[in-house]
Amino acid sequence: MKTDNKPWFWIPLLNFASGLPYAVIISVSVIMYKKLGISNKDIGLYTSLLYLPWVIKPLWSPLIELIGTKRKWFLSMQLLISIAFLLVGFTIPTSGFFMMTLAIFWVAAFASASNDIASDGFYLLVLPEDKQSFFIGIRSTFYRLAMLAGNGLIVLLAGYLEHKYSDNTKAWSYTMIAVGLLMTFITVYNFFSTPKTEINAGEKPVDHNKQSFASIFASFFRKKQIIIVLAFILLFRLGESQLIKMLTPFLVDPIKYELVETGLDEGQTKALELYNSKVKNGEKLSDSELQLLYSKLPILVEMRDQKKPLAEVENKDKQEYKNANKARIDFVDLLIANKGNQKTIKKGGMGLETEDIGLIYGTFGLIALTLGGILGGIAISKQGLTKWMLPMILTMHLPIIGFILLAVFHPASIYYIYAVVIIEQFGYGFGFAAFMMYLIYVAEGESKTAHYALATGFMAMGMMLPGMVSGYIQEYLGYGNFFIWVFLATIPGIILSRFLIFPKDFGKKSEEV
Repeated sequence: MKTDNKPWFWIPLLNFASGLPYAVIISVSVIMYKKLGISNKDIGLYTSLLYLPWVIKPLWSPLIELIGTKRKWFLSMQLLISIAFLLVGFTIPTSGFFMMTLAIFWVAAFASASNDIASDGFYLLVLPEDKQSFFIGIRSTFYRLAMLAGNGLIVLLAGYLEHKYSDNTKAWSYTMIAVGLLMTFITVYNFFSTPKTEINAGEKPVDHNKQSFASIFASFFRKKQIIIVLAFILLFRLGESQLIKMLTPFLVDPIKYELVETGLDEGQTKALELYNSKVKNGEKLSDSELQLLYSKLPILVEMRDQKKPLAEVENKDKQEYKNANKARIDFVDLLIANKGNQKTIKKGGMGLETEDIGLIYGTFGLIALTLGGILGGIAISKQGLTKWMLPMILTMHLPIIGFILLAVFHPASIYYIYAVVIIEQFGYGFGFAAFMMYLIYVAEGESKTAHYALATGFMAMGMMLPGMVSGYIQEYLGYGNFFIWVFLATIPGIILSRFLIFPKDFGKKSEEV
């Protein structure tokens, strides 16, 4: 099957295969671990550390540049990712699943970063610049479609299974197995669809035997404006890196928890008696009394459209019990600390269910992102990057204001949440096309694959480090002030963008004669 001259045939799913693993490892893992009872601090720290392979991928990117073909590399890595996701699915029901699944995600992250290097290099080699500028929007769109398939459709599936089985462990186990099977199908498709040649007819092939590992690195750091370029790449996503980590907790966290002072059964009645007799008086509790409060004290959780009991999750070992019942334990500990004077904990979230998150991002958000990405690519290909750089950056960052308003006013209607997500996703699709096009400019010259990997590695570092502390910042500031901080964190990247120098018409599609 000849596909070399049909980029529409292979570009979409090749970039989908880059975006889906990234979405699952970096984003879907956040909501998965939250629904499996892992604390926000652990989620923020450990899932941000999963960025590390993307940060250090330049260390082995020259190997992909010098050894084998890009096609063999990305097909091998996609197969490894498929196996890793299947293993995560089978590991979730086991004791100590948190560290085991993190280790598997770590392997998948290295494979995914390598897949990105090979896929990006393949794209840069096969297509000339004028076609790259047009397809940059398509690449960005299908990459983000893959992320939305993870954040939307996969989460929607998990939410459906949560309700079906009333068991989050089983639901997420089955979900990850399904993701592994999907990734396997995509790998097979890419094996048959991608072009077999990697030499762009418009360029002379590079003799990699004349290049050393060190010279490839050194040539990147000799590029013009390299200090400003690296500062821009590191700081451009300073706000977004924190927003991504705390957005899902914001949407799924309840509005508040509150004590119910009427028992529905004997266990709840005994727990309330213990609360009134000892907790209110500040008396010391035995381990058995403390466990009674953890397991039976009636607590109500207020979600967006309903109030429901915060039920105990049983049949877990000691550590898993603490993880699965963290909300109950934290609430009881607070009651004990203030002698029962504070009977409500305001979480400040939007109180959405897992299915709500999947539905919002998998439908209207997906449509908005697709439209934004396509229009972004078309705009650059028609008028060049210079004209659109600042408007696209502003379009990408200004929608953060919507999350500030949600956190402050907490509108009851879900349609306000839809509106904010639609605007944010369109802005992201439209604006991120400019950033990706600039990274292509940074990678211009010999060793495009390695230089593009270096640029995206610095970008990943700019995502990892702020993400690691985002949970601490959010807990200190609260959601409303946190989103204000995130918005302010976009300013350095905007300022630096005004000092970048690149050809005025870079990315503009050549006029056909």
